[in-house]
Amino acid sequence: MPKIHPLIICGGNGTRLWPVSRTESPKQFQRIGDATSPTFFQSAIERHQGADFEIPVIVASERHARTVETQLAQIGSDAQIIHEPMGRNTGPAVLAAAMRLYQHDPEALMLVIPADHVIEGDLNSTIVAMKQAAQDGHIITFGIKPRYPETGFGYITDGGAVDGYPGLRKVERFVEKPPARKARFLVESDIAYWASGISMFSAATIIEEYKRFDMRSYVAVENAVLNAAPAPRGVVLSAEHFRQAAAEPTEQVVFEKTRRIALAPLDVMWNDVGSWSAMYGIQAPNAEGNVLQGDIVTVDTHNSLVRSEGRLVTLVGMSDVIVVDTPDALLVTKVGHCQNVKKVAEHLKAAQRVEVESHQKAEREWGHLRQVIDEDAFTLSTLTIKPGAVVSMEADELREAIVVTGSLSACEGPHMRALGPGGRMVLDGAKGGRLVNDADETAEVVLMSVQPAVPADNVVPVARYA
Repeated sequence: MPKIHPLIICGGNGTRLWPVSRTESPKQFQRIGDATSPTFFQSAIERHQGADFEIPVIVASERHARTVETQLAQIGSDAQIIHEPMGRNTGPAVLAAAMRLYQHDPEALMLVIPADHVIEGDLNSTIVAMKQAAQDGHIITFGIKPRYPETGFGYITDGGAVDGYPGLRKVERFVEKPPARKARFLVESDIAYWASGISMFSAATIIEEYKRFDMRSYVAVENAVLNAAPAPRGVVLSAEHFRQAAAEPTEQVVFEKTRRIALAPLDVMWNDVGSWSAMYGIQAPNAEGNVLQGDIVTVDTHNSLVRSEGRLVTLVGMSDVIVVDTPDALLVTKVGHCQNVKKVAEHLKAAQRVEVESHQKAEREWGHLRQVIDEDAFTLSTLTIKPGAVVSMEADELREAIVVTGSLSACEGPHMRALGPGGRMVLDGAKGGRLVNDADETAEVVLMSVQPAVPADNVVPVARYA
């Protein structure tokens, strides 16, 4: 019997976990707990390893390619990677992965796994027990016994046993995010399960069902795969064709229509971590009921989550609050109002604020740029340049770079000179320049400008200086 291919879906922006989660570095790539914990993405990969599993297949946005590679390297994991040129929900992502796997193994089995959930318990025993059913053509969705009436989850109701497959159940119906009264009824009925977002089937089965229910998307994804460009560890799907696929989830396109659907109950602790309240719930609190991450001091504070990514944060006389401090944004809310954090992200997006897209300390291959002061007529930033890296600065304004630590070579046109601590390079607006770190240590630079802030992407890495 073939091994199972874990398919890690890395879509979504995770706006309910702003300001940590942003478009360029969404929830799945953030750490679950403190600085020593894995990210959600890394945890999902490590959860499904061993004799029953192949190396994972990862579907992620092309813009997150470097993040995916970095986090794979951190845990020493190999993978096949499919890069999406744009997001089209889970359906086209799953179908593209199925087509890629089918090309190499027509009997391939797929386990679809969200990249941003927290699961505790023996998940894999149930999954492995369902291999034969998946190989025989069943589409298996895994359900979690509900602990409370949650209105933000989908539900699956049990339609009775499937003959010949111990533990496998028929699906009576799907219920999508019911109102509170109906959610309570479902929980009390004892035949309903939370839809976990985890599913398993053969690549051939999901391809056949897509052809049956959405031929237009099938053709679009097939062409996107056939015309994909090669990339490290995988491919980049053709944007011209992929954008023609319907942006719908697999559940809506196939699961809710097919006769092949089945349910396998899971006996695990599961959390989709869809809010800061949920993030608080998955951590072990201290004696005061607080979850503290970073440099935190609390006095007479209880049942709160406080997270800092840098500076000291102190709380006095607070209860049931969420405080999340990042270098460029601070979130303060009460435990019961965290679902509305998404509205903050929507407001920032409408106002075209950079804080919804990326962090001020924008990580790049060459180092990072962090804005410290951003006024109408003056900007002060810190620039970290890694060994061997080069950055070019456009001469569209009067700017001055001062080396704080390390040594650099300043290149202005054909001229080059060495800069040590205290050394300066001035761009007068008539010509550009480059800073080259040809030393073995990281260099720190203070960058001042008399014009409005230059976005991080305007500091452009160029070829290694030779």
